[in-house]
Amino acid sequence: MSISVFLSHNHNDKPFVRKLARDLENHGVRYWLDETEMKIGDSLIQKIREGIDGVDYFAVVLSPDSINAPWVVNEPDVAMNYQIS
Repeated sequence: MSISVFLSHNHNDKPFVRKLARDLENHGVRYWLDETEMKIGDSLIQKIREGIDGVDYFAVVLSPDSINAPWVVNEPDVAMNYQIS
C-alpha cells in the first residue's frame, strides 16, 4: 500500500512542484496534483475536495507566491475540516 499526498501550491511554483511530484513518485509516493487530476469542465472545488479526501497526507508548498494565494490559503482549511468531521 503506497502513501499518497495532496500537493497544494501556487501556479508560479509549478516547475518546483512538478519536480517534487516526480521525486515523490520515484520513492513510491502517489500524489494529487491539479494538472494531472483535473480536466477542462471539472468543478474546481469538487475536485479539490475529492483530492483531499482521497489522500493520506496534505502538503503545502510554501513560497513568496503561495503565502498570499487564495487557493493555497483555503486548501488547508478544507483539509482540516475533513480531518475534524
